[in-house]
Amino acid sequence: MKQNQLIKKWSIYLFSFLVITAIRLITILLWEINNSKYTFGTSYLWISAVFWLILYFKIIISPEILYGYTYLNSKINEQKKNDNPIISFWTNSPISAISNSQDLQLNEKIKNSIEQYMGEVDQFSFHNQAYRDAKFSLTDLSNKLNIPKSHLTYLFKYHSKISFPEYKKIVRIYDGLELINSGYLTTNTYDSLAKEIGFTSYNTFFVSFKDVTGVTPQEFLIKILKTKHYA
Repeated sequence: MKQNQLIKKWSIYLFSFLVITAIRLITILLWEINNSKYTFGTSYLWISAVFWLILYFKIIISPEILYGYTYLNSKINEQKKNDNPIISFWTNSPISAISNSQDLQLNEKIKNSIEQYMGEVDQFSFHNQAYRDAKFSLTDLSNKLNIPKSHLTYLFKYHSKISFPEYKKIVRIYDGLELINSGYLTTNTYDSLAKEIGFTSYNTFFVSFKDVTGVTPQEFLIKILKTKHYA
């Protein structure tokens, strides 16, 4: 909030300064025209003044600048709703050469279904609470999706930039983020949250949370509370 207010104030300051500068230049130009003296206006400073005036007028009317990251984040979230559900760590092309004969055969068999598998895995994982089971495995995912385990193993081996355990960690952290946003921590502890989303210990949850989000659970909660306070 402090940074957002600072951006707004300085935008107004700069805009006001440039308005005064533009008025001054226009006044000088008019005086020179009326007196047939062109000693100052010939430098074309008024052109740059008009340019900067337009630029800072744009800044003033741009909510992204005036209201800062809160507005930007809301726009990003809106965009995410319209985006393809396939997450960026998937890739349609194999990330490494397929040398294993069994994998080569499997590639020929399922290469036309790879993108469909990605969508099904993401759709199930991020819209389901199955990963809250601490013992949830690739076999369980295979059973839930009715996709052969060998196909999913191939998918994560050649078409994912992360392993299944890492994928599982991300899914659980996003589940945790949704719970925090919904107010889960107002009546529960961080340890309870960790176990609720499938982590066996708070330490594992803490490390994973910071690894995925870049902040600690406590720092994230503080941001949420500040956002709600100033909303």
